[in-house]
Amino acid sequence: MSGPDGSEPINRASAQPYYQQLAERIRQQIMAGTLARGDRLPSEGELATTWDLARATVREALRLLEEQGWITRIARRGAFATMPSQRGWLLQGREGFFEDEVEGRQRRVTTHVLRAELVPLPASAVEALQLPPGSHGYVLERLRELDGEVALFSINYLPPQVGALVSRSDVPTGEGSLNGTLRKAGYALAGAARTVEAVAAQGEMADRLRVRPGTPLLKIKSTSWDANLQSFDYHEVWVRSDVVHVEVQVGTPAPAHASAPSPEIGRIVSP
Repeated sequence: MSGPDGSEPINRASAQPYYQQLAERIRQQIMAGTLARGDRLPSEGELATTWDLARATVREALRLLEEQGWITRIARRGAFATMPSQRGWLLQGREGFFEDEVEGRQRRVTTHVLRAELVPLPASAVEALQLPPGSHGYVLERLRELDGEVALFSINYLPPQVGALVSRSDVPTGEGSLNGTLRKAGYALAGAARTVEAVAAQGEMADRLRVRPGTPLLKIKSTSWDANLQSFDYHEVWVRSDVVHVEVQVGTPAPAHASAPSPEIGRIVSP
């Protein structure tokens, strides 16, 4: 069964959650002009009937679209199509770095993989991933560019079993989405804890990000866990604040975690 106006139907066999698929279909309609800015979207009930989905699934898709800036919801009036004035992406929320940009084809995102291998993990990663001291794990180092300009450098530390599946994907080539690969493998994000601090670029980091030593950067540390409170990703990211800005919005606290504070939802947006 095709979607409205010939849209691609929901893929029932896909590992991608239905709410994400629906959000993408609606976003495509807005980008194509099928839903013009200011147009009222069908009600939750109408969308549920049209796409043969539960209303809870539709509600979650609308939440995601509103979070990304594609719709505005007004009490007792409904949801209305908008267009983000600034393209953005979640900071280790439901989506990964630049993931919305890649999927929406709104900006050119280039990923350079500098390192992808199984090695002894640093103590900070071992603690965050709740692994025994001296454990090995998979390390993924990447330099990300936005429209040809260096934006950030990231290091992901993954448990061995998670790293094994990532190593067999197209993520190490720079073509694949780490977040998408983890989702398809069943590692659904239930919560994340992160810290954001200001640091000065020094030495190799200044060279990587193509800035002068002493240039202010934002350093973000984040631990992600699943519904069983098992950590499956710990990463550190150095962000060029002259290229991207970090917006932090208070969100619903995540379930109690042995070593993680209640998280906030953040969004990185281009200036």
